[in-house]
Amino acid sequence: LVPVLRGLEIVEVAAQEESQHKMLLESGVADALEYAILHDFAFAKLSVAASASGACVELVGRNEGGKVLRRESVHAVLDRLHAHFRPGATIVDAPPKTVMAALSRVATMCIADANKKHMLDFQPLIDMLLECLVLNDDNRRKGQDGADAMQEASAGVLHALSLYGPGAAALRSHANTVSTLRKLCEEGTKTSRERGAAA
Repeated sequence: LVPVLRGLEIVEVAAQEESQHKMLLESGVADALEYAILHDFAFAKLSVAASASGACVELVGRNEGGKVLRRESVHAVLDRLHAHFRPGATIVDAPPKTVMAALSRVATMCIADANKKHMLDFQPLIDMLLECLVLNDDNRRKGQDGADAMQEASAGVLHALSLYGPGAAALRSHANTVSTLRKLCEEGTKTSRERGAAA
């Protein structure tokens, strides 16, 4: 498992450099990443699909045309983030800095409207993003190191969703979104307030 995961992590780091995208895509690595996402193997909190989805997001997550993320890839990224909030999950108590590794992938993925369509199919999406705002006093991550960065990233994703027609409709129809965004505009960081107001 570990050699496979390290290989996937290296691809993710390489894909952060746009100059490497052509070489990586021509190598056929995108198909291998999709295979790893569709055929997950997990052990000791490590997941092949989670690592492959991170690499896939960096490589094609911003694309609107050509090679784009499959629904399964989008949901693998979201499921990895959701594991930080799912009762009983082994990483439910992970600190904000750990959550940010998964949330930053979601922020990258949310750039392309092609991905937002699949994101909205993920039922826990909005509740999860609202919890990432760490506004409620009973949120165990409130006040922890990295909570502000987590709040700002989530506010950015909510803003990006609000700019997409079906995303705006989904946010508007969710019971707690508008009231939570108003609270964010009052209590959030400067960046979060700006993003919340824009959303």
